[in-house]
Amino acid sequence: MITSRMPKRCWMPRRLFIWSATCLSGLTLIGCQLPGGGKAPRRIALTPAESFPPSLPSVAWALQINEPTATLSLNTARIAIGTRNDIKYVAGGEWASRAPEMVMELLANSFRNSNKILTVGDRRARIRPDFVLELRLTQFHIEKTAQEAAIGTVRVQLDVSLVKRPRRDALASTSFESSSEVESLTLDNIVAAFDESLVDVMEQVVEWTLVTGANAA
Repeated sequence: MITSRMPKRCWMPRRLFIWSATCLSGLTLIGCQLPGGGKAPRRIALTPAESFPPSLPSVAWALQINEPTATLSLNTARIAIGTRNDIKYVAGGEWASRAPEMVMELLANSFRNSNKILTVGDRRARIRPDFVLELRLTQFHIEKTAQEAAIGTVRVQLDVSLVKRPRRDALASTSFESSSEVESLTLDNIVAAFDESLVDVMEQVVEWTLVTGANAA
């Protein structure tokens, strides 16, 4: 089952924790240079989900979040642009860490922000989990919708599976995706669209995990 939401229009960054710089209008952003070329790419941090329905169940178990698997083209700090089979990269900016690692850390913080779970962390936290969330980052790129125009759509998709320890019984699997339209492919607008879509997906993952785990605990 894939859960998706309609594309959103994205104009300006909605969060203050995004550090980025805008490439000149009219460029494709593939190989474009910032003013005073030769500078290192700006490091960009996205933000965790913060808003959740109060009806979510509170759980007293520990959750381990594994780093998502991803194709080589997405397993990088570079910002991907193109299609699943033809990925290039945006010049002038890059993620604060590799995309799968960044998504894992943001998702863990999203669970903490829900205030509905006792313990959550990745393998580095050395917790003794009751459940493990296994992930695959299927889409994390911007797709140009018109080659001759600076228009595109950011696509984010996470395939998720909840596993119960210690027997490693797979309880359920699903997929969540979200997209955001970008009508001007500046770096600021691209980053804002990624932030919007990723937050949307993480909200869905948190809700699904807490409900699924609560029903199985």
